[in-house]
Amino acid sequence: MADSSGSSFDRWSLRLGSLLEWSAVDKSILGASVFLAFTILYWLVNIYLLQNPDVAPYVDRGYLPTGFKVQTGLLCAWGLFIAVCLIVRTRQPDNQLLVYALMLLSSVEVLYGSYIFGFVTSPFFGVAALATIATGYVWFERRPMTVTAVALGAGAVALVLAEALGMIRAAPLFSHIPLRDGVLAPSYLITLGGVVLVMMLVLVLWVGFIISEFHERGARLAEANDIISRYVASQLAEQIRTGDYAAIDRRERRKLTLFFSDIEGFAETADQTEPEDLASVLNEYLVAMTEIGKRYEATLDKFVGDAIMIFFGAPEATNDRDHALRAVRMAMDMQECMESLQDKWQREGFERPFRIRIGINTGQANIGNFGSPERLDYTAIGRHVNLAARLQAQCEPGKILISNATWALIQDDVPCTPKGAIQVKGFHQSIQVYEVDRRPTPVASPSGRR
Repeated sequence: MADSSGSSFDRWSLRLGSLLEWSAVDKSILGASVFLAFTILYWLVNIYLLQNPDVAPYVDRGYLPTGFKVQTGLLCAWGLFIAVCLIVRTRQPDNQLLVYALMLLSSVEVLYGSYIFGFVTSPFFGVAALATIATGYVWFERRPMTVTAVALGAGAVALVLAEALGMIRAAPLFSHIPLRDGVLAPSYLITLGGVVLVMMLVLVLWVGFIISEFHERGARLAEANDIISRYVASQLAEQIRTGDYAAIDRRERRKLTLFFSDIEGFAETADQTEPEDLASVLNEYLVAMTEIGKRYEATLDKFVGDAIMIFFGAPEATNDRDHALRAVRMAMDMQECMESLQDKWQREGFERPFRIRIGINTGQANIGNFGSPERLDYTAIGRHVNLAARLQAQCEPGKILISNATWALIQDDVPCTPKGAIQVKGFHQSIQVYEVDRRPTPVASPSGRR
């Protein structure tokens, strides 16, 4: 039986989803239903007191007909509002005018209830106003809730001042306080006071539920952010998390240091290796390269099969020399890591351990979002990107080939061997290249980030 009940609850949860993800109109219907329930309760109590005036001698009998008319008007207003919402919900599920209407009716309900019970002699206003505003700020946009908070505050101040100046009567529902010889009247607890107590308990539980929903959504967003960071560069994910969309939602020309790597003979290795074994080794390789890239604060652009594209200088940048040094030192660490992985794979019986080629170039590129509105890719394009890819293709396995532009920035820190000029596809003039001498060098910490 317990399992059946739990399954039923899970099905309803899946069907209803999180309240925070409902449309504005559906949220308005639920909020109006809560107010309608309390209004019906007060309306019934009002009828009972009209028919049994001796039950509560502390209630002003002269005010009860007026209260009945007001409660009847509020009942009609809430019923009409819910009917309009049900008509509109399929056509305009996020209609903001209905949100404003909900907040207006809620404010009238809260101010009226607070007035008849007494603003300064009853907790009604504090509890009801706090529940309404807290729920609204979690559920709806900030503007209608700010308007509601201001309206409730201004209305409460105006009514209290009017009471203090004798312009209107304070707590008109009561002829005197429901006490006799310091004892609370039992009839108050089972009528008006009981309704107030139930309302306070329900609203406290309601606010707790909404806050719980809010925290649950926060946990889901944190999990989603973690997943997003696996699909996009960590710097890009951080910009998205902090809301700095302007830094990435534009295209600009910027000087970058671009890195490409590729596995020698990967296609032949794939043809001769079981898919499961190949996937395991490839993932181990990509994980190791990614960790090294993170250590040097590289922007990991993409994996294209066995190829890796990385760049330095966007979305965060320091200076050209720092970008080039980090790129080259990262490449050196990657080649050293590959030697350790090759030994490991050979011991595990992998017949064709990977060897990688690396090409690095520094130059101007177009950086930003490219693609369609539904699917964007933050990447770099341009002739200098192509040159880095061409250098990788020309590089010997296990080596690092860099352009003259990159060499000029690192020559005082990293020893390199001139390899002469080479002709690369897509470039009319020959390119002067250098091969990095893989000797251990200290890692420079990025500084001056902008």
